[in-house]
Amino acid sequence: MDVIVQGGDTMIYLDYAATTPVRSEVAAAVQEMLLQEFGNPSSSHQLGKRAKQRLESARRRIAVALGVKSEDVFFTGGATEANNWAIRSQAYQARVLGRGNHLVCTAIEHPAVSETCQALEREGFTVSYVQPTVEAFQAASHEGTIGWIAMSVNNEVGSQLPVHDLGAFAKERGIWFHVDAVQSVGRIALDFPFTSLASSGHKLYAPKGVGLLIYQPWHDKMTLQPLLHGGGQERKKRSGTENTPYIIGLATAIELAIAGRDAFREQCEQLSARLYQQLEKAGIAYERNGTHQVPYIHSLWLKGQLASQTLIHMDLAGIYLSAGSACSAGSIVDSRILQVYYPNEPARWRESVRLSFGLDTTEQDIDRFVEQLKQLTERKQQLWHSHNKQN
Repeated sequence: MDVIVQGGDTMIYLDYAATTPVRSEVAAAVQEMLLQEFGNPSSSHQLGKRAKQRLESARRRIAVALGVKSEDVFFTGGATEANNWAIRSQAYQARVLGRGNHLVCTAIEHPAVSETCQALEREGFTVSYVQPTVEAFQAASHEGTIGWIAMSVNNEVGSQLPVHDLGAFAKERGIWFHVDAVQSVGRIALDFPFTSLASSGHKLYAPKGVGLLIYQPWHDKMTLQPLLHGGGQERKKRSGTENTPYIIGLATAIELAIAGRDAFREQCEQLSARLYQQLEKAGIAYERNGTHQVPYIHSLWLKGQLASQTLIHMDLAGIYLSAGSACSAGSIVDSRILQVYYPNEPARWRESVRLSFGLDTTEQDIDRFVEQLKQLTERKQQLWHSHNKQN
């Protein structure tokens, strides 16, 4: 995506897995609510009632788009809240019911999930962190296991996890199954069994600060417990005045994403082919990280090139990408995800970068990235030869 920034320069944005711009249709829907239908959905007058109607309409629209029941859709401030809420509620409710206190979670989860599990460990639960395979989940489970947790698409390497099989086995065992679907809602069909699922608006061309939780338990006694207390909004499950404008924007963004899902996948497959064709043509030494990857997230091990140096060079050239998740306080450290996938390859942990594609990504963006990467590689080779001559 070429965007004019301060000073008249252009930039290329290749970090859509971190966040997306707001689509114009979404912005228009949000603006209408902000300026015209600004009522509090809990108010009893006509303005409030209209806001309530729009809120519930958005809930139904999302439910239809995602193939779930509207009463199972809860709005949150983002996926971090939804992940915390779903995992903590189900863990405590299952333990109260005497089913056990052991969870199984993949070792490659986003911090919103992994740190929630670590907090539960401090509160008396036990958690097994395993490779993202069905076999690993089954091997780690026992009679006291109450929940399984797995993301659908990893945010750093783009790997698709076996959520279909995991969900089926979890349901068969009577174990609750939570899925972080931040990188897949609107891009991949949610046609797998789960008891809870989290998503976020700002990965879908909606604003930051809005997300959702889908909660559909397999047992009547596994009721969703409130995370926030107060005015009793969201059917007394999530108190706080609803962010109606952003919720309307989220519904619009999800509908647009699903309507264009096939076209987007085809676009990303073409861009992926272009990326690897150009890397080969430029003679760049690389490997793609992960397994069973989606076409819109690419983690590249650029052999011999520190990720920190690559990011600085690209940033100066107006090309924006990342070394992994953007939710780590802006720091660049050895990748925890790559350590799980490649425990014996420390160079890969610090020499990998992530590119992620969006609706506006073009082949020209790919070409400019590879061109800059080639320049960086050639400059490094020149410095190496110059150093050797001096010695």
